[in-house]
Amino acid sequence: MKFDLHPGKILWLASYPKSGNTWFRAFLTSLINEGEIEINKMQQDGIFSDRLLFDAFSDLESRDLYEEEAKVMIADVYRLAAAWAKKLLVLKVHDAFETDVDGNNIIPEDVTHKAIYLVRNPLDVVGSFANHNNSSIEDAITLLNNPSGCLARQPGNLNVNPQFRQNLHDWSTHVKSWIDKPSFEVLVIRYEDMLTSPFETFRKAVDFIGTDATDQQVQAAIEQTSFEKLSRQEEEKGFHEKHRLSRVFFRAGKMGNWEEELTSDQAAVVISKHSETMHRLGYLRS
Repeated sequence: MKFDLHPGKILWLASYPKSGNTWFRAFLTSLINEGEIEINKMQQDGIFSDRLLFDAFSDLESRDLYEEEAKVMIADVYRLAAAWAKKLLVLKVHDAFETDVDGNNIIPEDVTHKAIYLVRNPLDVVGSFANHNNSSIEDAITLLNNPSGCLARQPGNLNVNPQFRQNLHDWSTHVKSWIDKPSFEVLVIRYEDMLTSPFETFRKAVDFIGTDATDQQVQAAIEQTSFEKLSRQEEEKGFHEKHRLSRVFFRAGKMGNWEEELTSDQAAVVISKHSETMHRLGYLRS
């Protein structure tokens, strides 16, 4: 199967956290390798917020920079990385699609092939995020609704985290930033469709990326990356992407868990904040 048809370009796998990015990367790994996967060796060339990659291509020590200074440089860093790789880079990104302090996009559109935006019902994101961070449902809702929400917040200007701060903003702002702002093509993939119509959904994504994968190869990759198989691997070998405070990463793999995990008042808080975007994506009906 030919996958690398766009050398020097980047395929972004973008998502608000806990929306199916890991599952999709597992599928892509199985498809590329045409077989079983090791969850701790999944196909990707890094995450956008990685300081080590930034340091390698900027020849600077990012810990000596303010976050705002690094963000001004980060698009050029990924231009260099794409040119150096001479292949299609597959990069995970949780940052919202936004601009730096000079008004330039932090995502370099000129070296972008395409992006796949993975999205999930925010009501289900809440429970999954609470599990991931070992936090309360209320804390997860607060983050989901926070216009200044972020991951990897740095303590002052010490820059001790191995990743840059990832500005999420609130859930709706994050979604709309990726599906409305970029000039390149963005395919929206719903987590729920990955569950209920896996072949059609993954086939669409594969065709969007641009490969010669057969239906049989797509179906085989789906079967190799079932929730049960991924969960079993985590149980047997651990998973390095699991938050150190959470019990497991692959928790349930279902949709609609919010009906058991959230109270009606908690669900109402989420819906009142995000109803417009939820309607747009089919998570609410008129």
